Amino acid sequence: MLIYLFRDESDSEVFAFSLDPTGASIPPITPLTEWIFLEALDTLKFPDQWDIDDFQEVLDHLKTDGFYLFQGELLDVARAAARPPGPQS
Repeated sequence: MLIYLFRDESDSEVFAFSLDPTGASIPPITPLTEWIFLEALDTLKFPDQWDIDDFQEVLDHLKTDGFYLFQGELLDVARAAARPPGPQS
């Protein structure tokens, strides 16, 4: 199943997944909300470090509502992997 990731252009920490590639099914958060497409994710081809079971709540919301809103930040996976480990406690 393909799911589509969007970000609210007016708030860089608000995101949504949608089953609709246009994002038309995602409601606005504020009057200034404009959903910007970021990428399409194939749930059958999740990267090894992701566990599809971790996304079950998201998938359930997508099946019911057609969208899933959440707050967070995007991480640069390549840069994070290249970073040396922090000091041990």
